[in-house]
Amino acid sequence: MQFGIFQSAQWPQGSAQHVRLHNAVEQSVLAEVLGFDSVFMTEHHFSRHGIVSDNIAMLAYIAAKTSRIRLGTAVSVLPLHDPVRLAESIALTDILSGGRLDFGIGRGYQWGEFNGFGIDLEDRAAMFDESIGIILQSWSAENPFTHTGKYWQYRDALPQPRPLQDPHPPIWMATTSEDGLEQCVKNDWGVMLPQAVSLKLVANWVASYKSVIDRHEKTFDPRKLILARGLHLGSSDAVAWSEGSGPYLEFLELAQSVAKAPNSSAPAMSFDATGIAGNTMICGPARCIEQLEMIRELGIEYVIFFSNTGGLDHRLVMESLERFSTDVMPKMKHT
Repeated sequence: MQFGIFQSAQWPQGSAQHVRLHNAVEQSVLAEVLGFDSVFMTEHHFSRHGIVSDNIAMLAYIAAKTSRIRLGTAVSVLPLHDPVRLAESIALTDILSGGRLDFGIGRGYQWGEFNGFGIDLEDRAAMFDESIGIILQSWSAENPFTHTGKYWQYRDALPQPRPLQDPHPPIWMATTSEDGLEQCVKNDWGVMLPQAVSLKLVANWVASYKSVIDRHEKTFDPRKLILARGLHLGSSDAVAWSEGSGPYLEFLELAQSVAKAPNSSAPAMSFDATGIAGNTMICGPARCIEQLEMIRELGIEYVIFFSNTGGLDHRLVMESLERFSTDVMPKMKHT
């Protein structure tokens, strides 16, 4: 199996933004030392739920402090970006990191973010489709191109630089919808599945994904699926729960509140804040291994862990990652 950290930086009341951001960097650098395969960085705007407003800048900074670990966006919310500028930034960071970048993309879901940028949330799917087309063209065009679309226009543009990875960094889409899975299979993108959901629901998503693959007459590859999972590993189940359950629940409740629109038009979230005992790995090593074995049986071999919840002390996050590397990772990476 492959393991990464699903990194963010919340801003709890009474905390300093610069401390929260540097804690996230320190945890990400430690992840490489401990043998994790990747760091995927969130993007959020206008709330305490997340203050990483530029995940590409964060990843470029982490790239300068690491040498091996892969670095991914999770996600870049395409409707909130100028596509050409985003393509250029991804390409530049891919070069500076030595070709270690993964490009996680999404349509977005938080009404407050779209409203803050003056964008209609209902346009997110159409904007996503137009944006990814421009980004791919930016990386492949041999001559200047002109684009006259509904949301963006360019004249005689030939974006530079080009990504180091050929033809471009691996693309992952955060989606569980039928049309999203269809896009991923059709375009050979990976799929990113969300955290805080039951394994029964995950199994349903995997089954839907496999049916789309069969329809396109392609071969299922478990390396094309990433599952996010909440993690706080303690010396025992009881210790982990006493330390990590409260902060994780607060994180989920805040995520749900910032996603809401005044008229309830925001897309429904899949998070289940009532079932975190069964939908996370806030536990001791033995139960964590059991959960990972169940996930692998579903056909998923890549899991990224959300550990840096805003209310959890930085020291405890670091200790949890260290415990995972010594007590869990060796048993799952080589079996």
